Amino acid sequence: MLKILSYNVKGLNAPVKRHSLEAEVLRLKADVVCLQETHFKRLAHPLLRIRNFTTQYHATGPTRARGVSILIRSNVVFQLHRKISDPQGRYLILVCSLNHKTYTLVNVYSPNTEQLSFISGVLNRVSLVATGLLLICGDLNYSIDPMRDVRSPKIPIPTKRSIRQGQKLSDLFSSHGLYDVWRLWHPGDSEFTFHSKVHNMYSRLDYFLLQGSSLPQVLHCEILDITWSDHAPILLTVGEGGEGGAGKFTWRFNDSILSDPGALAEIEQTLKEYFTLNNTPGITPETLWQAHKAVLRGVCLKWASRLNKARQADRLSILSQIHQAAQANSSDPTPAHLKTLLEAQARLSDWNYKALLYSQRRLKTRYYAFRDRPGRLLARCLRPMVANSRISHLVIDSGRRTVYKPLEIGNALATYYGELYNLQSDPLLPSSSEDRVDRYLSDLHLPSLTPTQRDGLSSPFTELEIATTIKSLPSHKSPGPDGFTDTYYKKFSALLTPHLLSLFISAAEEGRFPEEMLRTTIVPLPKPGKSPTLCPNFRPISLLNVDVKIYAKILANRVADLLPKLICSDQVGFIRGRQGPHNTKKLIDLIQVIQTYRIPSVLLALDAEKAFDRVDWMFLRKVLLKFGFPVSVLQSIFALYASPTASVLTAGFLSDQIRISNGTRQGCPLSPLLYALVIEPLAQRIRQDDGVAGIMVGPTTYKIGLFADDILLTITEPTESLPRLGEILTEYSEVSYHKINLPKSQALSINVPNSTRKSLMQHFKFEWREDYLQYLGVKISKSPDQLFDLNYKPFLSHVRQLLFKWKRTSLSWMGRMAAIKMSLLPKLLYYFRTIPIRLPKSYIEEVQSLLNRYVWNGKRPRVPTRLLNLPVRRGGLAMPNIHLYHRAAVLASLAEYFHSPRPPQWTAIEQSFAKQYLITTVMWLTRRQRPPLPELLPLTRWYLHAWDLSRALLLNTTSLSLATPIEVLTHWIADFDCVRWTFRGIGHLHQLISGGNMMTFEMLKQRYKLTETWRLSYYQIASVIRRPGMCLPPTLPQAPLSPFASFVVKPSTKVKLLSICYEALNVPSLDHIWSFQSAWEGELGIRIPSQAWERAFGLDRGAYRCASLMEVRRKVLYRWYLVPARECHMNKSVSSMCWRCLLLKGTMAHVWWDCVALEPLWRGVSGLVEKATGLILPFAPADFLLGVSIVRMGKLQRKLFCAITSSTMLLIARRWKQTWVPTVRDVRDMVNNIRDYELMARNIYDFPQPEKDHWTLWDSMLAAECTAAPGSPVQRGS
Repeated sequence: MLKILSYNVKGLNAPVKRHSLEAEVLRLKADVVCLQETHFKRLAHPLLRIRNFTTQYHATGPTRARGVSILIRSNVVFQLHRKISDPQGRYLILVCSLNHKTYTLVNVYSPNTEQLSFISGVLNRVSLVATGLLLICGDLNYSIDPMRDVRSPKIPIPTKRSIRQGQKLSDLFSSHGLYDVWRLWHPGDSEFTFHSKVHNMYSRLDYFLLQGSSLPQVLHCEILDITWSDHAPILLTVGEGGEGGAGKFTWRFNDSILSDPGALAEIEQTLKEYFTLNNTPGITPETLWQAHKAVLRGVCLKWASRLNKARQADRLSILSQIHQAAQANSSDPTPAHLKTLLEAQARLSDWNYKALLYSQRRLKTRYYAFRDRPGRLLARCLRPMVANSRISHLVIDSGRRTVYKPLEIGNALATYYGELYNLQSDPLLPSSSEDRVDRYLSDLHLPSLTPTQRDGLSSPFTELEIATTIKSLPSHKSPGPDGFTDTYYKKFSALLTPHLLSLFISAAEEGRFPEEMLRTTIVPLPKPGKSPTLCPNFRPISLLNVDVKIYAKILANRVADLLPKLICSDQVGFIRGRQGPHNTKKLIDLIQVIQTYRIPSVLLALDAEKAFDRVDWMFLRKVLLKFGFPVSVLQSIFALYASPTASVLTAGFLSDQIRISNGTRQGCPLSPLLYALVIEPLAQRIRQDDGVAGIMVGPTTYKIGLFADDILLTITEPTESLPRLGEILTEYSEVSYHKINLPKSQALSINVPNSTRKSLMQHFKFEWREDYLQYLGVKISKSPDQLFDLNYKPFLSHVRQLLFKWKRTSLSWMGRMAAIKMSLLPKLLYYFRTIPIRLPKSYIEEVQSLLNRYVWNGKRPRVPTRLLNLPVRRGGLAMPNIHLYHRAAVLASLAEYFHSPRPPQWTAIEQSFAKQYLITTVMWLTRRQRPPLPELLPLTRWYLHAWDLSRALLLNTTSLSLATPIEVLTHWIADFDCVRWTFRGIGHLHQLISGGNMMTFEMLKQRYKLTETWRLSYYQIASVIRRPGMCLPPTLPQAPLSPFASFVVKPSTKVKLLSICYEALNVPSLDHIWSFQSAWEGELGIRIPSQAWERAFGLDRGAYRCASLMEVRRKVLYRWYLVPARECHMNKSVSSMCWRCLLLKGTMAHVWWDCVALEPLWRGVSGLVEKATGLILPFAPADFLLGVSIVRMGKLQRKLFCAITSSTMLLIARRWKQTWVPTVRDVRDMVNNIRDYELMARNIYDFPQPEKDHWTLWDSMLAAECTAAPGSPVQRGS
């Protein structure tokens, strides 16, 4: 059914009225809302933001009068065919489809004169375009039957003229076959839609009109109470002959009830009592766990209903009073009844206003906490409005049939997924036996788990594992069919963990979960760039129950530790320590090898069709056994696949359930790891088959690279290799259900003769490309020289387009920097990491120039870019330095040579060209010390060049680093045996140092168990280290290793190499004094030490979340504001005198501090700081403006000091170039607001509570003030 609401709102320009309308619309659950008298002015009306009503059409006039609108709920399948709007804002006609049924919606607001002529003209216009069900609604400003529809104490009997006019209007409707719907459903009733408070007159002016053929579809029509408008809303319910736009209610744990202490206490008590009473030997862990969900649902529903009623109790009471007063007044219009009605309506207005204030406060809190900072709010501001993602229709049965209704769409998808997830029932697929799979796997050389690894993998679950996993759950994710969210598990982790442990142990031992726990909800997400009308073009995301997800995550954590030892380094997807760029760099190097040696080759990017969804469970089980997984672990894993079922969710409708017998669910934490294991036999088959020729570099042949299901092959001898590859793929497909989509698989031939290429194209129906392949989001060309043109140039155009779109978004100075860091920088870094080639200097400068221009909004920069690039602790704002980020990405690639135990494959390719010279050794030598090297690959040369430029910054020394590997000494010591030193555990020079000096031989003998035969070698090392002019002095300074050097000494894949390199490069020159520092020191007449400046840069850390407060403090520090003295220097026609006092020159110090108009403010702020923090600070701008105080502050005092002073500066900045000066009262009010926003943000967004809160100091001050004056109530902030 469809609910249509008609409402004359008497103007919506006031926020309180828009808020009241939203509450009314949501309460009535309307699907279509027709509004009259919106008073929206053309091109200048406020946004009408009503939750779930994103489709809106307005007819507006030239002034703030009239205006009609039609709003469509987002869960209604809507399609517009034609729109006709009146330029005067009197009517709006939509010919459209609602839930796949054609309607002509006419929304009318008639003038209060010449109504008959106006309505006749509208009806004539409608008759020309009407299609489908015609529905006319609105305010006609006249009553059809004044005898029954008008009640006035002054004119008890309508005039004959009004009766004749009503009859003419009735005849007009009859001539068009239209009926007054409400009157047909209420023939003997007298209800009214308009109340004139001036005349205390009631009338029915608002109507729903339908044609006679449509009347059987009407289910209900009612006039509601007149509340905040002078008209009553009318609600019409129309049946659609099938399911409507909204689906069935599915319960979900309401996280908001946890903010109520009573609800939280009862849930905790219920859990304790339930598990205490029912955890008995006769009840299985599965039954105990499932039953607890039913008990908790009841408690949660009770509290959700109770809290909702409590929130609405006053409003419902007032509405009831309005209803009773309106009935009494309409039946007997007396001044007493009118007064009662007006008083009730006034109380409702007050309630709506308070609700608006609370809603606005929540909204302000959200913007306070997240505006202009990286996060969801900023992301939503930057991205364009997303179209309705609802599936409008599906084409099924090979294009022979189209379905439109949500339930039919869901069932069509369920049928498709039912076939996909039950491939064993497909007669066209060959069936595979266990013997055949065993034979297939027996020929493969796959590693196996060691006994120690098997024992660790099969060890019992622990409460610590469960608690850690619950804590790591991502927040605010959609729950599974049982409705329990991650918040529920996090909040009650201590109570739930012991019983989850019993459940998991039982499920692992029995090899199954209860069927209800394994139910999933499939949410189909359209694949980008594909038609959303075909079932295969959706990605099925499974919403698992959170308890099952916790179990799967524990198994995934255990398996993930072992995958690097089981899976060859060809596979880089979802394997710890491996990344997609490892394969792109390998591919670039291999293409360079192909071009260097003119090897005829074919690059082949295979497209696997529904790879995760087609995994055969029997094959998966056999593969796990082949890898040496214990049977008990297999039982634990396949407990997740015991009897899973799923339903497809579309537009709120759940399809029929389907059973699942193959596939790994997308949305399960374990799925990508299992897929990496199940695809490894295919990769190994290709590796060990000599019929598929690869590229030989050194002793290794490179044939394949994988990122999960993205397979890229580098094949030589294509005429022999491709047929054999086809046989291997077919063989694998027959045992695993794996399927390659040949037409979508890309092939790129390099150095292959044209005749051979044409022959290959005829026999192998791949998508043969001419210049490049698309792989992992980048374009890999047949010539490395084209990588820049194919990737970086289009990205520059993308940056321009993106920044142009962002210009329309209102962001602050720091907000624009946050937008770049959040949205653009990750994309750019991906290119830097996947294609780390040398870029033209002009390109990097152009990218940086575009970013800088956006940050400064196209205006002249007021702060040096180099300063903004610095970290916050060094005085900057971490604005990305593209040149340094590019170099850092290159250096991070070079650092991957040190990864242990096995560096990425591309490092071996590049190392083979260096022959006997190890890259990890020669890099420690300077250019002059480095021996002549063989012809290296271009990337290797680029890495070493970047290293030579940045070595001193990375190692924090210009001499020989203590992180230098011991084998580097072979360059200076003839016949030096570095292997035996490494064998003794001495791999780097720092291991020879103790207490700032080189260890004596006796110390080394004792620590590393050396003998006298090592003495000569020791003295040789000592002579090199102490050699003047090249290495370290005889006495070494005791300095810690730099972060990069520490990584070299102890490599770890968890280290963020790019961040380490960027931070090392992004440092200011020693003792550099910025112009803003010298200018402040000159104006204030003091010398501020560098330590004080560093303290000032990080003074407000943790004081508040508001970006505006951070920005104003930093702007004052940078002297960002244009004061009169500076403006006069730029424009001689501008006065240099302060605009407040007009007495002295308006320097920065004067405008912000010295001006006589500001002195009372700063004196009051000084007293406020003293009263709130207990600190007596020198009354000086160096302390209050810059924060370079020499007084030692506690952490709480520092934070509150910053909140007070930053609020003062923000108030001054908001009245820039105005003579008005804020007062201490204004400062106190703002600090109070900040405090309220901070506390509200913690409660709403679950921010961590600080151990010690600086706002307690502020509250203590307010409490002391109230205590000091008990006789007079002191408002907070007064």
